[in-house]
Amino acid sequence: MQQNETERHFEMNNLDQRMRDAYEEGQPVISKAQAENTGRKNFLLACALVSLIAILLAILT
Repeated sequence: MQQNETERHFEMNNLDQRMRDAYEEGQPVISKAQAENTGRKNFLLACALVSLIAILLAILT
């Protein structure tokens, strides 16, 4: 019985470490310049998409 509890304890520690590792890998850290550049790119992409939709609607009507 003691061995079973010890194995469970080690399994829980291993699971905790794997969860911490997964959380850290999922949290990328970027600089302010990169964040601003990404924001600008997203804005330009959204504008291009809206323009494309407007042109298609103008052509189809």
